[in-house]
Amino acid sequence: MLRRALLILLLAITARAAAQVNADPFVRDADRHYQQMAYARAAALYRTAAELGAVNEHVTKRLAQCSMKLGDMPEAERWYSVVVKFLNREPADLYNYAQALKGNGRYEEAEMWMDRYLDAMRQEGPVTRSNITGYARKFNMDATRFSVKPVSVNTAFDDLAPAWLGNGQVVFSSSRKETLVIQRKAAWNDQPFLDLYVARVAPNGDLADARPLPGSVNTRYHEGAAVASSDGRTIWFTRNHYWKGRAQRSQRGVSRLGIFKAVEQDGAFSDAERFLYNNPELSIAHPALSPSGRRLYFASDMPGGFGGTDIYYCEFLDGVWGEPVNLGSAINTAQDEAYPFVAADGVLYFASNGHPGLGGFDIFMATKSSDSGFAGAMNLGAPINGARDDFGFIIDALNKQGFFASNRPGGAGGDDIYAFDMLAPLEERYLCSGLVVDQENESPAIGAEVILYDEQGSLAARTETDAKGEYSFAVRKGTTYRLVARMKDRFDGEQHVSTEGIERRQIITRDIQLVPDAGIWLRGTLREKDRAAFIAGAKISVVNMSTFNTEERMSGEGGDFALRILANEEFEVLIEKPGFFSMSVPISTIGMRHGVIDLGTARTLDLEAIEIGRSVAFRHIRWPQSGTQLDPKARAELDLLAERLGVNPGVSIEVAVHCDARGDLAREAELTQRRAEAIATYLVGKGLSKDRVRAKGYGLTRLLNHCAQGVQCSEEEHAVNRRSEYTVISAP
Repeated sequence: MLRRALLILLLAITARAAAQVNADPFVRDADRHYQQMAYARAAALYRTAAELGAVNEHVTKRLAQCSMKLGDMPEAERWYSVVVKFLNREPADLYNYAQALKGNGRYEEAEMWMDRYLDAMRQEGPVTRSNITGYARKFNMDATRFSVKPVSVNTAFDDLAPAWLGNGQVVFSSSRKETLVIQRKAAWNDQPFLDLYVARVAPNGDLADARPLPGSVNTRYHEGAAVASSDGRTIWFTRNHYWKGRAQRSQRGVSRLGIFKAVEQDGAFSDAERFLYNNPELSIAHPALSPSGRRLYFASDMPGGFGGTDIYYCEFLDGVWGEPVNLGSAINTAQDEAYPFVAADGVLYFASNGHPGLGGFDIFMATKSSDSGFAGAMNLGAPINGARDDFGFIIDALNKQGFFASNRPGGAGGDDIYAFDMLAPLEERYLCSGLVVDQENESPAIGAEVILYDEQGSLAARTETDAKGEYSFAVRKGTTYRLVARMKDRFDGEQHVSTEGIERRQIITRDIQLVPDAGIWLRGTLREKDRAAFIAGAKISVVNMSTFNTEERMSGEGGDFALRILANEEFEVLIEKPGFFSMSVPISTIGMRHGVIDLGTARTLDLEAIEIGRSVAFRHIRWPQSGTQLDPKARAELDLLAERLGVNPGVSIEVAVHCDARGDLAREAELTQRRAEAIATYLVGKGLSKDRVRAKGYGLTRLLNHCAQGVQCSEEEHAVNRRSEYTVISAP
């Protein structure tokens, strides 16, 4: 029996080895096609290799990557589910698996894998969450703003990229070529090449009577996304680098995309011209025109962008197109942005798979923020967007009707064109959401009350957590909020939120911890001085002054921290954050057995940024006539500075005293020097090292206004120049 088992095992190993050898030519051939961006052909060869036994890391990852390129989300999910199980998987594999899951509408699983990706990429600081499920809820909140229906000209082939062509017509791209006996196919997806077609806009908003674009624009290569001038007589369109009967390829043998221009003559478009910045080594595609026609937008993978394809524009000046300008980080991401369209009111619409969305490409809008820039991107939400690719959005001058393309399930086949009516204005809603956690058993707190207070402390909203322990509130941008969670037998949990800059994130996540109603808890919230912002990542060290044991915490995104401390003890709390002045606060639990100590009631927890070279005026130093004495108010102010410097041993300062221009130059220089030395002496007397405090009397050499010697000024104007101040001259 043993000999027979060994023989069977040997035969199995030999068979696998032979299969692997047989698979190698297919893998090599597939690799060649993959490098040439022929993903459909590469995928077919990789599948053959896998069937022959080459189910290894290289083949499975390439199958997953090909599936993503081809927009086949079920296959991408299938193969990435294998890839992420390999021991040497890369963080990018986790990211792509999450994207594939999201593209199939499996948001909870996608969130789990995206959070694993974020954790793998995190080097330091607090843990971040992707909140894919939160975004999915948000983007489905206003699904009644649009009505959507497929158009009649869709076929089993790809139909995409609609664009207005004068009044009552739309030009679009399609791979329909049913009348041809022999069809040439694109290497990327093994589908017929795209050509431009024209359809009539019917009174009910449908598209009808599709026919090839008249003229010689269509060739045996791709003709894709186009845009027309306002009169419909000039079009800019996308095409492979095919010019005067010859195809141009990159050094890798790939035919990239370029933009071409054609003008209508006698009802036909012909005599295409190349765009100035076409380059066979990169792609420039998806043209869009501003309402004036003086600015051409497009998508490109040219070097120097944010990653993937970005959206650029060129300005038409003095008869020539200026150099491409990147639209910046408000629009472009590390992933792909494409298919720009500028509406009659100047609003930019575009597709992106880098901004938060429902899966694949989503359609976004951005309003102008300056002459050349746009504000943050807003997701149009469902039903315009879904789990698959949604792109190529156009809308009429009344902002009521339009078209877009999508490969969502249920269409005629491949990409299809959909018509829409906008039934309500587009208005961004921002959310604060999160999870309430019962810390005792580390489980979601279901049915916990969550209260939202505005920056004035007034009740803004109230809700209860759902079956997953989650809550959600609508919030305004540019303000601050306090969140309080409550549950029986637990101390109230608190978190703080600043919506400064929420335009880019759209959703702010704050998880709230509930702790047992027992013992003594210390908590606080760190803010940045003079800003509506909280400080995350600060170190809070709580030192027991009897035992000198120290516990440490880091402040969260809302500047919040909390920890349990002992009863009947004295503590010193040290708060440190690089780039900010540290702070020390004494607290006591003498006589306490139970409760919560809010450190913010003992000291305002506003951390001040350390700015080397910035002068800070003393508010309470007033000098007697020709004297150098410090009165009680001045000494009290200096005591606070000495305390600050005591807990910031790496900071050195210059103390400066100035006078107005009405005295003698030499005498005032000597007097201000003695006054500066009086301040420095007082600070040194409080325990500071002499080499950390430099004294300088500037006399009347550094006036702040026009009141120089001999100039008639009021007493108030002269008083501006009489000042005492300090400046940080070095810091860690």
